[in-house]
Amino acid sequence: MERYTKIAAVVVLCVLAASAGFFASPLSNLKGPSDYSQQDGYPTLGGGGFPLPPTPPTPIPTPAPEAAMPRYAEKTVSVGTSGSQYVDTDTERKIIQKASLSIEVEDFQSSSDTLTEIVERLGGFVSDSYSYVTDTGHKRGEITLRVPSDRFLSLIGEIEQIGTVKSKHVSGEDVTEEYIDLTARLNNSERQEKRLLEILDMANNTKEVLEVEREIWRVRGEIERLTGRINYLDNRVELATISVSLYEPEPITHSWGIRDTFRDAFEAFVSVIRGLIILVGYALPLLILVGLGWLVKSRLMPGLRRKREGK
Repeated sequence: MERYTKIAAVVVLCVLAASAGFFASPLSNLKGPSDYSQQDGYPTLGGGGFPLPPTPPTPIPTPAPEAAMPRYAEKTVSVGTSGSQYVDTDTERKIIQKASLSIEVEDFQSSSDTLTEIVERLGGFVSDSYSYVTDTGHKRGEITLRVPSDRFLSLIGEIEQIGTVKSKHVSGEDVTEEYIDLTARLNNSERQEKRLLEILDMANNTKEVLEVEREIWRVRGEIERLTGRINYLDNRVELATISVSLYEPEPITHSWGIRDTFRDAFEAFVSVIRGLIILVGYALPLLILVGLGWLVKSRLMPGLRRKREGK
């Protein structure tokens, strides 16, 4: 009996110990982490460290007044595709200006002469001109003008006074990004050419000279291509393009359509004749074969039959 009493006492003590541990765990969580070495402000080496002295706050710089700040020119930064560094280029915006107008005028020739005088007075020129006469005897034409970009809108305003504007379209294409990229690539290619020329002076044998010269020719070709494109963009930007369509009004006539009816009938007659000719062309070989068969049957066969009967 005493043995069972001791066992029961041990079981009770174990249950009480487990209960005490269960209730004590929430309290330890409320007190915070017990490993102070992982907290901010304590050293991580060695156990039982002590808090570090607080770090003084970093002073926030006071912005200088706007009047005292230095002024810088606006720059556009671009990266050349064939170069190895950034290129800063002071470049103004590049806009290609274009316009097209359709104008009804009373007299084509006088209006065309007036248009030429206006564009020449504003420092431009006529780059292309084309005119023709319609079936009713009225003139039409297309005239292409080039004018300095700063006088683009002024020229459009004066052109509108020539006649009645039926349609108008004005557009602008921004090529600044392409221009900066081309300029950066050109600068990089020129630096590369300069470096290759220095290497050419240091070449020791014919093989090295030929290899360097081949690379120089490649770089020079790229420089010429980029230079041509830049010059083209400069020309398109400096001189705006205006296309003007001038035409005289067509007379308003009322017709019963008799002329059109006769024309349609004649075209139908010609079509029928063409069809008959094509049909005869297809049937002619068949007709020749049929004729040969009839000739053999009607002329040769009776003679052969008579010869057989005479024998």
